[in-house]
Amino acid sequence: MKKFWLPLFLLLGLGVAHAAPVPPDVAVKDTTDKMRALITANHAAYAADKTKFYAVVDEVLVPRFDVQGIAKLVLGRNWKAATPEQRTRFTSAFKNSLIRNYADALLENYDSVDAKFQPLRLAGGETDVTVKAELTRKVGKPISVGFSMQLVDNDWKVYDVILENLSLVTNFRSQFNEEIKKNGLDALITRVETGEIVKQAAEKGT
Repeated sequence: MKKFWLPLFLLLGLGVAHAAPVPPDVAVKDTTDKMRALITANHAAYAADKTKFYAVVDEVLVPRFDVQGIAKLVLGRNWKAATPEQRTRFTSAFKNSLIRNYADALLENYDSVDAKFQPLRLAGGETDVTVKAELTRKVGKPISVGFSMQLVDNDWKVYDVILENLSLVTNFRSQFNEEIKKNGLDALITRVETGEIVKQAAEKGT
């Protein structure tokens, strides 16, 4: 699953505030260049110190996501019933667990994926769009990907990624809901904090 979801990490990163937001497709493409350049220049150092690399991913990659928006979508109806503390714990744990699960694969395979973006026609006033691309790998067939993006504080951020008709949000929501039904929200959050259930959910989504 790490290699399946790897393209979304290769193609997302730091958003920079502007008076007018950078178009969503440009933001994603620029992120590709930024992330690859950083890894290319520092690959040996990152491989030797994974903690340092995780910090770079958190700083450069995560801001392109609408982290709280994704957490809210993943919890679904359980978000409304959650306390502010539970929401904060889940959001932080989910973000950190994703980094731990996918950063190693990103470091190992950063130069094995190329993207061809489809032209994006952005009408004035739109606040929700899908950036589409085709990802090519050294081994395997091309992968279609769609980045669902919305304007958040005048910056385009990703709130879902669709790879070959599989939604990241839907995949995790389905499996997290099962855990909540069985053991409750606090139990889910604890398992997300350990990274256990995120890894399991990712593997089931392959």
